[in-house]
Amino acid sequence: MGKIGVMIVSHGYFANEALASAKMIIGTTPNARAYALTEDKTLDDLEKEIVKGYEELSNDYDIVLCICDIYGGTPFNAISRCLLNGCDMIAYTGLSLPLLIDVLDARLRETQAQVLNEIKVSVVDVNDDIDEL
Repeated sequence: MGKIGVMIVSHGYFANEALASAKMIIGTTPNARAYALTEDKTLDDLEKEIVKGYEELSNDYDIVLCICDIYGGTPFNAISRCLLNGCDMIAYTGLSLPLLIDVLDARLRETQAQVLNEIKVSVVDVNDDIDEL
């Protein structure tokens, strides 16, 4: 389907640090951007940053995938507003380092279906694993 650009958004600097950690493991990630909701930013401020990042990535990548930390939180709301205002991106919640590594590594495979599958297999219900012990 094409090349994938990735945006990650979180409360505080979690997204920035997750991206830095992922870079330590898989190397450079020119297709990824991180955005932090900090105490000095409003929902509107964050939304503007995400729109700018979306515009940059959509110029160079066929698909823009956005992952935020918490369903219903301010980063989620900013992403939702971007979607409602015309940003044509795929969006998920549940940001984690294993998920981010899988998604960024999927850039090598470059298909939307494979990236979406990576997301599904990266999220693990710990309770299910414990029940099996």
